[in-house]
Amino acid sequence: DNSQRRAEDIGGQELSYAEVKAIASGNPAVLTLAEADAELQRLALLKKNHLDEQYVARRSVRDLPNRISSLKDRLVGLTTDDATATSRARDPIVIGKYPYAREDVAAVLATKLESLPLNVRESTRIPIGTYRGLTFGIILNPNFPPDVYLEGAMTRLSGLSKEHQGPRAVLNALERIVSGYAAEASHIRQDLSISESQLRDYQIRLGEPFPHDRYLSELTVLRDQLKAKLSAGHKSDEDQGPTTSELATRIKALKSANTIEAAPQRIERKQAAAEEPVTTRIRRRQDEADKIKQAEQVSSTARHTEPGHEPLMTFRERIDLERRRKAEGEGRSAG
Repeated sequence: DNSQRRAEDIGGQELSYAEVKAIASGNPAVLTLAEADAELQRLALLKKNHLDEQYVARRSVRDLPNRISSLKDRLVGLTTDDATATSRARDPIVIGKYPYAREDVAAVLATKLESLPLNVRESTRIPIGTYRGLTFGIILNPNFPPDVYLEGAMTRLSGLSKEHQGPRAVLNALERIVSGYAAEASHIRQDLSISESQLRDYQIRLGEPFPHDRYLSELTVLRDQLKAKLSAGHKSDEDQGPTTSELATRIKALKSANTIEAAPQRIERKQAAAEEPVTTRIRRRQDEADKIKQAEQVSSTARHTEPGHEPLMTFRERIDLERRRKAEGEGRSAG
């Protein structure tokens, strides 16, 4: 949104050079003057936004009625042609002046297409016949493949490819055109609804005055007076009229009474993280696998060292244990 962006650009928290200078001077009135200058700059930009919006409103109120009228005409034409194609779906296809059965159309149409010129210097429209109550033909182009057109209340086109320009391709193109009437009509209804809504909105906003015009004028007067007082130095307070402190107080009161909501901050989109390098990904997966393996080993050791479970032993350790048990048993028998 153009106006939102401009409002946001002047709604930051950074200090201007004038404000820094005013703070360094130690004079509160100088700081108030810097704040008034910043506020006036903001109001000037907001007014510029308002004028831009009024220009867009005037242009839209001028152009949208023609667009709406064109969309309505096209919608009526598409609806009419769709009704014609639907009601005459069983009609034979006419090539030239003669109707043909559908099983004979491809051969007759191929003969007609072969008679067309191979090259043309400019786009050439060649009528061929009638399809489902609507006129159809070929548009030859000098630098591009030909187009198939179907014409009733409206004219719609479907392009052919370089590889397929025969009778079957022409018949398929005609069928695509006919089957696309309902979808295009639906899109036009959506566009028409949007255009009519936009027109109503622009008509309401057209001619609206800048809502902060009075605030801008009053603040400009007070800012100019305070600036003149500060430029004159200490002698200015001896002259008739409000003092610098009084003017500063008036400016602060005026700003407090005319608080303008800051434009909503734009939400910065999070940048997509770069894809992880392959080597890093392999190492990370290997580390995860090692951690899982270690955890399983710890869990297995703890489980088998619980009471009632013998610790896990290798095959050789088990054989040695059996041998010791057998030797102890023979020793007890001999004793």
